[in-house]
Amino acid sequence: MFVICEQNQNQELKKLILYFLFAIIPFALIHAQDSLQKKKFPVIETAIHTGYLIKNYPHLPNSTNTFSAEIYAGIQTYGNKEWNSHFRYPQVGISLLYNYFGNDSVFGRNISALPNFTFRHGKADKFHGELRLGLGIAYFTKIYNIRDNPTNLYIGSRLTNVSHASYNIVKFVHPYLAIKTGISVFHFSNGHYQLPNIGMNIPSFNLGLKYFPNKMPVIRNNKIDSFDNKWLFNARLGIGWHEFGYSTYPAGGPKYPVYCGTFYVSKRFTAINKLKLGLFVNYYTSFYDFITTQEIYKNKQGLKSSVASVFIGHEFVSGHFGFVAEAGINIYNPFFNKFIRLYTDKPELSSILKSISNNKLGFQYYPISSLKSGHNKLYIGAYIKANLGQADFLEWSVGYSW
Repeated sequence: MFVICEQNQNQELKKLILYFLFAIIPFALIHAQDSLQKKKFPVIETAIHTGYLIKNYPHLPNSTNTFSAEIYAGIQTYGNKEWNSHFRYPQVGISLLYNYFGNDSVFGRNISALPNFTFRHGKADKFHGELRLGLGIAYFTKIYNIRDNPTNLYIGSRLTNVSHASYNIVKFVHPYLAIKTGISVFHFSNGHYQLPNIGMNIPSFNLGLKYFPNKMPVIRNNKIDSFDNKWLFNARLGIGWHEFGYSTYPAGGPKYPVYCGTFYVSKRFTAINKLKLGLFVNYYTSFYDFITTQEIYKNKQGLKSSVASVFIGHEFVSGHFGFVAEAGINIYNPFFNKFIRLYTDKPELSSILKSISNNKLGFQYYPISSLKSGHNKLYIGAYIKANLGQADFLEWSVGYSW
């Protein structure tokens, strides 16, 4: 079976490359939009990160300190777009990182591309703080292999998502040059697409430089005075893929599609904040396969392969782009509840909470800006769906609001 899995590895890798390229298209579009401005205010940065890899599962290999080298290129917004002022004139850019995880023989190394936004508070030309949030793609040189690398339970696929958050203190030492230092957190995961997938969590300290080839721009106050705050109806259809199993096993199984339907109402309560209330419905082909082969249910096998949840969500709206967080509670989840009763002597609290929790985090791209109005808008989205804190699948979807 594992020989067959190795033969299919290149094919699966190609699929995953396409999936992740699709997922980062919105970042590329918004970055290109700002890069084509007639007036450019570029920012160039370099930084070194050092930290440690959290051992979040028993019997994982030891590692020494982690190190990352970062190069960043971005643009300082200054108010020529309406969304700039509502987000307090962030930097929009991309970081390239080369990562060492403290144990080359097991974890190998990693190259990451990380589109991100940097939000500043304090005076830009003096001493100030910066919050950076990013989401991108990473490539690992070594992953889990049952024969050659069986102890690397963190990562089971070459390509993964990388999520990043940092807070830095910035001090200008020259009108065009600043020193920055602060703390960073990196998370690497493939969204349960390929097992094992415990995921890597790395807190770190960083030190770096910021260089501004041009003088800082004069900020324009260009906030919108009015926006559409009516209740809107929304529908979203999507598909995701995952392997059926726990975070660490069984590895090498088939990739199952998950079909997703989301229906909700939404209302803007500020120019950039949107409230959502609605229903998730997901149909798991992996559940259906297990139910039919193991004869878990005799009747309504398709229905019992589904999960329904009510949710509340929030979206940051920035014109063509939206950052989405949705937290749900399962109201129908028969298979998962029966599974933990059948195959667990005494269900743990975490398993019970996972059977209840249904959360999504992701972003949406609107071909027509939704900043002033979300009425009659088409969008595409990419999300990570999780049960409590454990990744379940990656979802790609198309939605419409009216």
